Amino acid sequence: MIVIGKNPVLETLKSSPDDFNKIVFLKTIKPEPRLKEIVNIADEHGIKKLFLNKFDFEKFFSSKNKQEGIAQGVIGFIKDFEYTPIKQLLEDIEKVQLPLLLILDEITDPHNFGAIIRSAVCLGADGIIIPRHNSVEVNHTVVKTSSGAVNYIPIAMETNLNNVIKILKQNAYTIIGADIQAESTTFEFDFKKPVCLIIGSEGKGIRRSLRDNCDELVRIPMAGGFNSLNASVSTAVFLYEIFRQKNKD
Repeated sequence: MIVIGKNPVLETLKSSPDDFNKIVFLKTIKPEPRLKEIVNIADEHGIKKLFLNKFDFEKFFSSKNKQEGIAQGVIGFIKDFEYTPIKQLLEDIEKVQLPLLLILDEITDPHNFGAIIRSAVCLGADGIIIPRHNSVEVNHTVVKTSSGAVNYIPIAMETNLNNVIKILKQNAYTIIGADIQAESTTFEFDFKKPVCLIIGSEGKGIRRSLRDNCDELVRIPMAGGFNSLNASVSTAVFLYEIFRQKNKD
């Protein structure tokens, strides 16, 4: 897998330097503190570095993602992302007082996924669970959009999310579905408990089978006239309210 951009490469280097095979730099990019730090960490860990002209540097990019990465001037080549089994994820956060997990139901846009990961890390979520099918995986766009936050939260990929919900309920989690039609709002709901928040895909929302397995459905109160937020923004609003309640006094 490749990691594109200064922040994603730097954060991945800081958290998992042994995952790198090599780092490729654009020769003409202006040296600045983050690039110098990348070079220093790479040298400390004996990571191979290549400095290429623009023509050779561009060969690492497909036409689809050229503009996304060339201006950043750095690409890291790392091992494929390792997902955390749900059993291990739960064991790792067993001692967290009020754990918070996210289930992302068929989120297919890597930019949304990356933004959700970034919000999840900033606002104290303890893990993310995605389905094995009909979902974006962790790729270079997700890593870049998350600004490297993907390295600071466990992500599980599971075949059957309804089985995951069953396991979570057995571990005393309250399953909350984000639903625009719900009666209860984030202002009213008490999130100070072990929570798993389900976020559905844009347009379709949470699939019926998962929705029926939720303990509660909760919506974001919004001003009249327009009541549509994209998945990453909705997630951030929910996460902030949960964070606020858990840190209130």
